[in-house]
Amino acid sequence: MPALTTTTNASPTIQADLDELSSLLWETFRGLRQSSPPPTALLEAGTWGSLSSRHKHALSAVATAGPLSVTDLARRLGLGLSTTSALVGQLDRAGLVHRSEDATDRRRTIVRIHDDYAVVVGAWAARTLAPLRTTLESLPPEARAQFMQGWRMLHAQATSTNPPDTEECHASAA
Repeated sequence: MPALTTTTNASPTIQADLDELSSLLWETFRGLRQSSPPPTALLEAGTWGSLSSRHKHALSAVATAGPLSVTDLARRLGLGLSTTSALVGQLDRAGLVHRSEDATDRRRTIVRIHDDYAVVVGAWAARTLAPLRTTLESLPPEARAQFMQGWRMLHAQATSTNPPDTEECHASAA
């Protein structure tokens, strides 16, 4: 199968940086996933194998941020409210989180890590995020601000509702 090529006006420096960044992204995300396998206590929960990466991300987000409303969790995950509510329901049935009515606003549902798993999930989430924390802590404030600005820009481009025209890519692949 021929390699997918695109016509670009990028300078050789931009293309070289793009090639390196593309490789670094895949390797980094793979490394982050593999660097912190779930603890034995979670594997022994019996339902861990049926959970997807979305479930694990939601569990990590609740462990990191503390109790969250389903709405706040949906925002953190970049998912719709109904999808997040379904994830929380599945995590609740697995015994990993506990849902409760907000005492100040009965319409809100608060999600917290189940007491039986709070310590182990918190430690796992901290280990999972350790490379990110260490990286951010090692950058001087100005460099950290630029790094975060770059990631926000990448996020905006990657999640844009109007992605760049890909017709040129498809034509060159034919």
